[in-house]
Amino acid sequence: MQTFPTSAQVIYDTLAADATFLGYLGSYDFKTGQGPIAALSVVSPGEDMPSLRNVAGIECIIQDTGETQPQDYLTDSPYMVTTWNLFLIAWEPAKGDNLQIAAEHVMSRFAGAQSVQTVAATDGLGALVQTKVLIKSNMPIL
Repeated sequence: MQTFPTSAQVIYDTLAADATFLGYLGSYDFKTGQGPIAALSVVSPGEDMPSLRNVAGIECIIQDTGETQPQDYLTDSPYMVTTWNLFLIAWEPAKGDNLQIAAEHVMSRFAGAQSVQTVAATDGLGALVQTKVLIKSNMPIL
């Protein structure tokens, strides 16, 4: 039976159980005694993207847009499809190669996923490299 990324939480759970993918991520350290946790998070609909975080390695943010689009597959029945935005961010340019490998790994797990942009920017505190992957809810998890 195939599983589909019907919510941002399903994508999160899939990636959180993927040891290969987690190996590319840095960690959040909240200094609360709970220790570092993998830099993987979900942004809820309407919530602003988080600001710069001190993450050594790669951060993965799954954006839950809460928006669906109709898709007509040449039938009488339209399907409502959500496209999830998955941002992979490397706060150090030296991690750019690992970021691309991590993006390719994500695309190998989600059928039809596409990497849509890669940007390099300087925010005054250092350079970052970012890739956005689009994951459609009507394409199966591999």
